[in-house]
Amino acid sequence: MSKIKLGVFGPSGRMGQDIVKQITHFDGIELSALCEKENHTSINERINDIKIDSDLKNLIKKSDVIIDFTNPKATLSLLAEIKISDKNTALVTGTTGFSKEDEIKFSELCDGLKVLRSFNMSLGVNMLKTLVNFSSKNLSEISDIEILEYHHNRKRDVPSGTALSLFDSIKDGAGSEKNIVYRTEDNDRIRKRNEVGFSSIRGGDVVGEHSVFFFMDGERIELTHKASDRKIFSVGALKASIWLHKKKPGLYSILDMIE
Repeated sequence: MSKIKLGVFGPSGRMGQDIVKQITHFDGIELSALCEKENHTSINERINDIKIDSDLKNLIKKSDVIIDFTNPKATLSLLAEIKISDKNTALVTGTTGFSKEDEIKFSELCDGLKVLRSFNMSLGVNMLKTLVNFSSKNLSEISDIEILEYHHNRKRDVPSGTALSLFDSIKDGAGSEKNIVYRTEDNDRIRKRNEVGFSSIRGGDVVGEHSVFFFMDGERIELTHKASDRKIFSVGALKASIWLHKKKPGLYSILDMIE
């Protein structure tokens, strides 16, 4: 049986480096192409005897599946190239930081393609989303809900993509509109209904920690996931690549793979 040819978009980033390292532990995958954004300092460097370039067409041509952890602009450019390509290359993406306009464009470009998107590739976080959805369905009308997330001091986006996906799980479970609220110095007011508070902490080398709180009169529920090793994300992305390779065109998530 031939191996899945895997391309990595953003191999010089933290996630990209981890993915390249973990590929050797997967018998059914082989690294086929490496691509970075134009003018990146790693262009022309070699990893496992594969040269890093900025040619999206070459990345698509040499790959059955591409794993992408870059930025919204780069991800949208890649999707646009896959869209006009003759090859049915699948995409696993964990890029975060999309604006509302980016989200609309993302959805348009995914139509007819094989795409698995998850802001967090770990099994545990996606199980947390299921628990949060269930809890919100049953408790949202009688509780105040807060999301707290911790990450290392080099993370750019606030709140994290995972925190925002947990907010989506809360909304889906509640079946009603919820509003994101941040605690600020001049935010002197009483909490309103249908608000979900967000708090973000950045410091040290924290891999990632997310908690969702349901505060009720006299009691509270805390649902928490703590990541202690970054490899859970790269391993999850590689498992997703194997799974997605066999699927029909569609927009999937890690939860689809688990089910």
